[in-house]
Amino acid sequence: MQERSFTEKKFVTNNKKKIINILYLITFLISIAFIDYYLLPKTSANDNIDYYIENVGKNRNGRSKNIVSYNYYTKKRNSFSTKNFLVEEDAIEIEYTLLLKSVTKVKSKDADYTKYLVNGLNPNGIELYCCFVILFSTAVSLKILISKKAVSENTFYNIICFNSFLLFVTFYMMSLF
Repeated sequence: MQERSFTEKKFVTNNKKKIINILYLITFLISIAFIDYYLLPKTSANDNIDYYIENVGKNRNGRSKNIVSYNYYTKKRNSFSTKNFLVEEDAIEIEYTLLLKSVTKVKSKDADYTKYLVNGLNPNGIELYCCFVILFSTAVSLKILISKKAVSENTFYNIICFNSFLLFVTFYMMSLF
């Protein structure tokens, strides 16, 4: 079977380098977030919970409401989320990252709430998995764009739209949790 060959459209040729640089930037920013969360030292502080908000979801028929998570906001302007678990004590000790100030541990006098955290790049949180999907998509997109083969206009638009959609979903999840 003969392979189809075509030439890249002028739009693709002119903007390919820009998209490659943007994909590299996305990878760099996600790697900084991972380094901040998992490698750099953490800061501990005593804090008090100022207020919390319940995130409520509905079942399939839309009648009964289930609490999905709790978003907590502290007096020192830190925020964190727990999945289906209410922290009933106001006085807590939190540990947060150096650069992004993402909360990694929450403790009180009586209990450790770290295993219930779902914010940031916590293994229980959805943002970690969203970042993995973005990194995988970015790697495949870079492989396609950097290859010597010509890229069709449709492929180029698919790369832009899919990666933009993944970024939108990730930022939306960050705003929820």
